[in-house]
Amino acid sequence: MTVDEMVDLINDGLQAEGEYTITATNDSGTLTLTTLDTGDDASITLADVSGTLNLATLGLTAGTTTGTTTEVDTTGADIVVGSSSADTINLSIPELTAEALGIADLDVSTADGAKEALSVLDMAIDEVSNARAEMGATMSRFEFRSAQIDTSIENLDAAQSAIADVDIAKEQAALSAASVKVQAAVAAASQANEMPENLLSLIR
Repeated sequence: MTVDEMVDLINDGLQAEGEYTITATNDSGTLTLTTLDTGDDASITLADVSGTLNLATLGLTAGTTTGTTTEVDTTGADIVVGSSSADTINLSIPELTAEALGIADLDVSTADGAKEALSVLDMAIDEVSNARAEMGATMSRFEFRSAQIDTSIENLDAAQSAIADVDIAKEQAALSAASVKVQAAVAAASQANEMPENLLSLIR
């Protein structure tokens, strides 16, 4: 069986099952399976199905194919959310264009095209839903860290106030005590100044 025949059998079997997101091609004599799914966990699983595709006929066994996976193209930046430059949250936005999702060239004018569109659109919806979930999780992380930063700022303001601000009640009490002491000292000095005159009056 030639590679082209294997490619035709695989594609016929996949399309018979309504699977259009995975395709087989003849890459310079090498049977190559590609998928529209992207990301770190993108993979292709081979399994027997009823119909024209039979793995044993192709000399293949059921299982997940080995090979490289395609990471989704993203734009991203590390946002500092703490007192250390290493305390960051990575903000990445996946590319969700029609081209990236593989839906730009869908044709629903034929029955086969409509079947393909249903399969590809299901995958695209899943990718968009996953992207929204990831963005929601990232937003939650930012909101949590924002609340932590607000609490830290409040605590720092309280500590600065405790160190730098005057305790009015305490200082008022100290002033009153000092005033009493001054008045007592003035009274004592006045009495001491009168003592010589009193002694002289006794001698007379």
